[in-house]
Amino acid sequence: MEQIMTEVPKKILKTKEVLKKKREKSLMMKKEINLEIRLEDGSIPIIKPINSDIVSIDSKLWNLYTQSENYDQLFGIAKKEYIKVALDIFNKPMSNEDPRLNLLSNDYFKLNQETKFLCFIKKVFELNKEKCYIDLGTFENNQTLMEFLINQEKHLDQIDKYILLNQIEILKTSKNTIYLIDDLNLLTMFFKGFLRECLWSSLYFNTVPLIIKTNYDISLPLVFQNEEDKKRYEKIANESGLFFL
Repeated sequence: MEQIMTEVPKKILKTKEVLKKKREKSLMMKKEINLEIRLEDGSIPIIKPINSDIVSIDSKLWNLYTQSENYDQLFGIAKKEYIKVALDIFNKPMSNEDPRLNLLSNDYFKLNQETKFLCFIKKVFELNKEKCYIDLGTFENNQTLMEFLINQEKHLDQIDKYILLNQIEILKTSKNTIYLIDDLNLLTMFFKGFLRECLWSSLYFNTVPLIIKTNYDISLPLVFQNEEDKKRYEKIANESGLFFL
């Protein structure tokens, strides 16, 4: 009987020690998480103007991106010399009689599909060492560009409005048309503009060369340098619930 009574307290003590260790571990984890929050996390990211003539990027696709006079010329060359596809939510082209075509004029449906594209662009950004470039040279001058961007504010989510308005000072003084993006939230803001048809521009990724351009009906043109690169991106697209057409 005494032996049993002795063993019970021991089990209780052991249970208490286990619970204590769990609580201590939980507190340590919270402290570690808090340590990951930095003052910089409250800073709104900005685009960085670059001189495309000076930047050292050894890629034929980069040359096409920076030297084409307009998108007609860019995609005319891309069709002949590179690989061009459309990034799409459907796995095959639809006929004119397909009733699903009506979905492309359904704003709820299109916004509901954004998650797939944002998943894709996040993985693409990570693959390319969290750097890409955006071409804002389709406007006559910086003033026209700024007025256009401010006018698009109504199409954006609140966090994206903060980011967009923070770019104005940069654009006021910049003489460049191509800008470096090295922050995911900044890229996401511009990419939402692509998907919502309120920003007509293009992106260039360099680690695995890729051009992405704005388009209608949540179907974005992509240009690759070779078949190997296309396969890498197609895998990412499929993992994100998207397809190449």
